[in-house]
Amino acid sequence: MQVLNRFNPWKTRLALPLLLSFAMLTACTGTAGQTADPAEAAPKPAAVEPPPSQAFAPYTGAPPNAEQIIGDLQRNNPKQQHPRLFATADTFARLKEEVKSEPRLRKWYADLRKAADKTLTKPVGEYATPDGRRMLSARDARPVIEQNAMMYRLSGEEKYAKRAVQEMTALTAFPDWNDKKEFLNTAEITAGMGIGYDWLYDYLTPEHREAVRKAMVEKGLQKAVDAHNNKAWWTVRTDPVNNWSAVCNGGIIVGALAIGDEEPVKAIAGDIIARSLQSARSIIVSHWEPDGGWSEGPGYWRYMMEYAVSYMAAMQTSLGTTYGHAQAPGLHKTAFFPVYTTGPQGTFNFADSDSGKMKIPELFWLAKATNDPKLAGQRIAMMDDAKQNGGVYDLLWYDPKLVDANMTLPTDVYYREAELVTMRSKWNDPAAAFAGFKAGTAIASHSHSDIGQFVFHANGEQWAIDPGKDDYNLKGYFNYDKERYTYYRLKPEGHNTLVINPDPQFQQDQASMSRITGYVSKPQGAYAIADMQPAYARQAESAKRGVLFADRKRLIVEDEMQLKAPSAFWWFMHTKADVQLAEDGKSALLTQNGQRLWVTMSYPKDAPIPQAVFQVMEAKPLPESPNPQGQIANNGIRKLAIRLEGVKDVRLAVELIPLAKGEAVPKTGQEYVPLSEWKLP
Repeated sequence: MQVLNRFNPWKTRLALPLLLSFAMLTACTGTAGQTADPAEAAPKPAAVEPPPSQAFAPYTGAPPNAEQIIGDLQRNNPKQQHPRLFATADTFARLKEEVKSEPRLRKWYADLRKAADKTLTKPVGEYATPDGRRMLSARDARPVIEQNAMMYRLSGEEKYAKRAVQEMTALTAFPDWNDKKEFLNTAEITAGMGIGYDWLYDYLTPEHREAVRKAMVEKGLQKAVDAHNNKAWWTVRTDPVNNWSAVCNGGIIVGALAIGDEEPVKAIAGDIIARSLQSARSIIVSHWEPDGGWSEGPGYWRYMMEYAVSYMAAMQTSLGTTYGHAQAPGLHKTAFFPVYTTGPQGTFNFADSDSGKMKIPELFWLAKATNDPKLAGQRIAMMDDAKQNGGVYDLLWYDPKLVDANMTLPTDVYYREAELVTMRSKWNDPAAAFAGFKAGTAIASHSHSDIGQFVFHANGEQWAIDPGKDDYNLKGYFNYDKERYTYYRLKPEGHNTLVINPDPQFQQDQASMSRITGYVSKPQGAYAIADMQPAYARQAESAKRGVLFADRKRLIVEDEMQLKAPSAFWWFMHTKADVQLAEDGKSALLTQNGQRLWVTMSYPKDAPIPQAVFQVMEAKPLPESPNPQGQIANNGIRKLAIRLEGVKDVRLAVELIPLAKGEAVPKTGQEYVPLSEWKLP
């Protein structure tokens, strides 16, 4: 089966039984009190709270055709009424008054002015692809246009309208919008031009409107029609899921809604909106089930949701309906995905994601769409915590009457298909303890070969970290069957997991699927157990890793492996902390910004591992591993490691214990308890 990731084609080797097993899964989002026997084949389904009542009118009809869409557009916008995308003239008029009196809106309006002012002297975007593929000006175009267009509508100051029009004029003159190399750019520009056309409609001259509309049709909408006709992968491929389908379809829908009721455009606009909606529903909306997890990682969830919300929000204001997309049951579930994957000190940045805290104004719109004020409350909490400025969509979608900052959500969650668990001691506390644990596969879009990866935050610090993505322009970065897993940050030794008998081959079977087979969440703690044997099938008869969040404070990472032959075994944990090893090597004290973490090991009394000692290593490839040039240097990162030689039966637990100010370093850690005997009171 031929598939494509975000940038390059690659081939999946998932067997049919594995693909069928995906379809047989049932929803399982963790809640306090959920338990599962580790011996069972899979965790029991969790009791999931039903989605709140929907704020928008339900849609029960069939998927709309082109004529229905354009008819709804004309009925909702008599005499080609503008603005219509995300807001109407009444919305802007009301917001213009509210920014004078509502404290948050007033602050965000000032933030928006500062952002727009920075663009006033910034050169317009250039037609260039510096890396030979990606047009950087495409990513900047939409923010520049919408920031200045909104500032003009709220302030009346013409300098902002002029700056937006300058950007639009430059884009109009481009020979194309990079549809051949990177259709993401085409969609981003089309969306930005549509927003500028809509919000500045009365400011633009007829000549400007004609030029912009013509460019949008020829360089945006028609190119999308061609892509659908040619069955471009992002229009049809449903597995593995990929953000392209949301961005490309969503950006085109936004642009088409801005001009679709004008006579020369009606036919193509209606056609491409209908086709894009069907594509987005089958590829993106359907993948929000069963639990709302996103295998591409939180960063690409954010990119996907930016454009999923864009097309739904634009439809709601311009058509009066989303044709059921906003009523999809999975929308409410996936809305909480970035909430759960954000720890107190940063994001659990699996796949090609960054560890910084995400800026997600879409949570305000999702709060409206699902009638769940907790989402808006979490957006506020994230903004305050990360000291983020407000922007265009915070201003448009914030409703002070729909904000609940009281986080009564469960502390733990398990996302199937992504095969991801997060656990925390409490919500909205920068000093809280947080653990993330991942199994899954290495051939999902943007995945790393990181089965068994864990991260840990406590006492206001990140202790066990994921070093993150590397340079996308590295040779074969998206060739999942060849170069990708020669790069340190993408392979197992660049993560907090295990390496067996390191050699130039793949250190895990990247096409395999490893599942969470045990999951328990209770008030006193939580744990998850993954069967990693599929990932280590070349070396291991059995391989399990459990992560126990004990007392909602300590983290125990325990491995049980039966290897096929006497082998070299490596255990790794990446950290930015300073590390002081104990004299006997059986423990280590990590220090960072005045905080401390004690790390110790344990093993069964009947199977001691006298050679097991901690060591500190540089975050670089092992001598046996490839080390291609051009990789990002892992400055400031080191790794705590354990190396065993000639072992077949490995039963080893590593315990991470955060220490309070003045607390003495413990004498011993918890005794080894086999995974089969893990229980919580």
